[in-house]
Amino acid sequence: MSPMPQRPSREDFFKKARKKVHIAISSRDNLLIQTVSAVDELNKSSNLLFERLTEWYGMYFPEFKTPDNAKYVQGVLALDRANPNHEEIQRIFGPQAQSVEDKIRNSMGSKDFSPEDLAQVRSLALQIQSTWALRNSVEAYEAKIATELCPNLSHIAGPELAAKLVAQAGGLQRMAMFPSSTIQVLGAEKALFKHLKSGSKPPKHGLIFQHPLVGQSPRNVRGKIARALAAKLTIASKADAFSHNFIAEKLKISFETHAKQIIAKALQPPANRPKQG
Repeated sequence: MSPMPQRPSREDFFKKARKKVHIAISSRDNLLIQTVSAVDELNKSSNLLFERLTEWYGMYFPEFKTPDNAKYVQGVLALDRANPNHEEIQRIFGPQAQSVEDKIRNSMGSKDFSPEDLAQVRSLALQIQSTWALRNSVEAYEAKIATELCPNLSHIAGPELAAKLVAQAGGLQRMAMFPSSTIQVLGAEKALFKHLKSGSKPPKHGLIFQHPLVGQSPRNVRGKIARALAAKLTIASKADAFSHNFIAEKLKISFETHAKQIIAKALQPPANRPKQG
């Protein structure tokens, strides 16, 4: 009689489990996912801090407004209503410098702000600048990892969008198994579940709306362009995950040509459009 095969011991199960955990946490996919999450959280944090800064500094100089957030922070660090630095104001605001100085002279802001109060507001402004610098550094790192991990996706969609798609899918291998219809609506899960539950209109695009040819195209053709892009990204993700061949150049040219044709057709006057057979 042949000997009975030995049953795996508890230690064997632990070894297999440790190996799987090691593979999972060492994956470049997970590294990219963590990086995408870090960028997202840094953006949220900096936005919240900036809102607080505008409210806080608004007590001191409520008339000071600018659509450029970075310039606003520079203004907080440089503007002193009691002792305005004309050269610094000119350097930061250029043609708008005179307007800023006029607002300083006629400001209705609090006169009870002490140097210590202003210093605390400026410390928050410095922290926001530091957060932006960290975000920019992590974004550059994210683009580097995405280009290494999924060069085909990055070439077609751009590294930032490619990274977000992989993170939303839960990994490159997982994304490569998705049909193009799923990739088309990645990131629009709430709208999709609402459609399935209540019968509302289904989403035509998710994260891929951030691609310029989707987001900047006429509203009535965005769905078609999103579908065309998703089809190319599906092929690209499979190449990145399995064959590792770079095939993105032809895919990108094909997609852009098709997208431009869709847009051109949509912009034609109704009388000049080809009849549907």
